[in-house]
Amino acid sequence: MEERREQKLTLTSRNALTLTGVRHVDSFDNHHIILNTDLGSLLIRGHDLKIQQLDLDQGEFVASGEIDALLYHQRVKSSRASGWKKLWG
Repeated sequence: MEERREQKLTLTSRNALTLTGVRHVDSFDNHHIILNTDLGSLLIRGHDLKIQQLDLDQGEFVASGEIDALLYHQRVKSSRASGWKKLWG
C-alpha cells in the first residue's frame, strides 16, 4: 500500500502557492498545472504560472503567478484520460 503523506496547501494573496503531498507533475504551462497528489489530482488554473520549487522526495511544491482556481479530482480506477475528459467536459 502506498504511503499517504499529510497534505498542506497555503495560498497567499492568490499569487503564491505552497503545497505538500505532491507525488509528481503531470503537466504544466503558463495557464495550467496538473499535479498528482496524495489526495488525488489537483488542477491549478491561472495566468503566468511558474513552478518555483519542486522536491518530489519530500513532496513539496511551490508555484507563483495569478492563481484563479484550485480543483481536486478524485482518483478513479478507469483511465486517467477519461477522468480528465469528465473534468474538462
